[in-house]
Amino acid sequence: MSLSLLSLRWRLIWSLILLQVVVGSLVLGGFIGLAWVLGRVVDETGQETVAVIQRALTRDAAGKLIVVPTAEFLRLQNGDPGFWFIARDAKGAEVRHGDVPPKYATLMTTLDGMARIAIEPAKDNTQPKARFERVETTAGPVNVLAQTGSPLSVKNTLKGTGLVFLFLVAPMALLTSLGVILATPFVVKRGLQGVVATAEHAEGIDVHERTTRLPLANVASEIRPLVNAVNRAFDRLNEGYDRQERFLADAAHELRTPITTLQIHLEGLPNDPLKVKLMQASARLATLAEQLLDLQRLDHVVPQEEPVDLRALCERVAADIAPLAIQNRCTLSVDAPQPLMVHGDAPSLERALTNLIQNAIEHGGQGCDIEVRLCAPSCIEVLDSGPGIPEADRERVVAPFHRLVPRGRGAGLGLHLVAEVARLHRGQLTIGSSESGGAKMRLELNLNA
Repeated sequence: MSLSLLSLRWRLIWSLILLQVVVGSLVLGGFIGLAWVLGRVVDETGQETVAVIQRALTRDAAGKLIVVPTAEFLRLQNGDPGFWFIARDAKGAEVRHGDVPPKYATLMTTLDGMARIAIEPAKDNTQPKARFERVETTAGPVNVLAQTGSPLSVKNTLKGTGLVFLFLVAPMALLTSLGVILATPFVVKRGLQGVVATAEHAEGIDVHERTTRLPLANVASEIRPLVNAVNRAFDRLNEGYDRQERFLADAAHELRTPITTLQIHLEGLPNDPLKVKLMQASARLATLAEQLLDLQRLDHVVPQEEPVDLRALCERVAADIAPLAIQNRCTLSVDAPQPLMVHGDAPSLERALTNLIQNAIEHGGQGCDIEVRLCAPSCIEVLDSGPGIPEADRERVVAPFHRLVPRGRGAGLGLHLVAEVARLHRGQLTIGSSESGGAKMRLELNLNA
């Protein structure tokens, strides 16, 4: 569909132009209909009446001047019982019809030689009461003197209406249409200022600022129901998000106790391969519960704008997670030649870095090399020598519960938590390739500082 057809401006322009044409036609038709009912649609000049007589005049076999009762002549005769006329040829042969006033009968000889003339205008009207005209007929040249004011035929009425429309209504419609085309854009722009402002406000609404609503200031009354409906939809979505968050938080809290109990019972089992598998499964359950709690905390935490030494944070997290790396025969190193100070929430940053290193251990594979690197002014990179992440999947892996390997061990929340921590610190998480071809996770903080 053409964009011009979807434009409110062009819809208004075409609608207004069509409305003018329709209204003008209806008004013109109404006036003609009223005049027809009141008997005012008449041949006041007598021109059409003389033309009908002209086409009816002929000669019979003896050469006598006669009037043939054509259909239009009969219509003229039946439409005006008082209709009269005189027709005289060059030899003085004459044909009369109706009750000719004596004063007009004596004028035929006087007016002979003239082409046409309007006779005896009334005092209260500038139109003639009779018309004299010399016409060419099948019987030769004939002088015709006829009464004016006979009813017009439908054909002549429509013809006159078309001329009136062409010379009066059409030019006015054209001028007003040009005015509509020029004025409508300004009218639409002015009328939709409130809608444009509301749309700009809507562009700034973020999923994490669910209390924001569209303003109603300067919004036209016709648009207010739409804005109110959108705000009510936001309220329903916010309520749904709250229920979901409460469910996740409650589920995570309820899972912690049975998971802890399960781990205690598993530790008392004899050491065998089955115990190792069960301990790994319980550890994944514990990690999932903690990640669900982290998601719930991040939606409500207000980051503490306190100084954080990124080098000390990296060394502390690497030391805590080193046993897991050793268990998977991975090498873990920290490249932090000098302290880097940022303002942020230390616990959130620790959880984010922990998730990045755990992700590298899990997806890098047995025996991979993992390096934690600091980059000025406020960036942490985690690089591994594993298979890496395909470029087509790099945007999707940060989505919650998305796993690169469908049946992998993780729950698909780790990188999503890291991205949320980055957002909390006005930064971003970007995924690329390391020098060895593995994955490179770059956590940048305080980008607009």
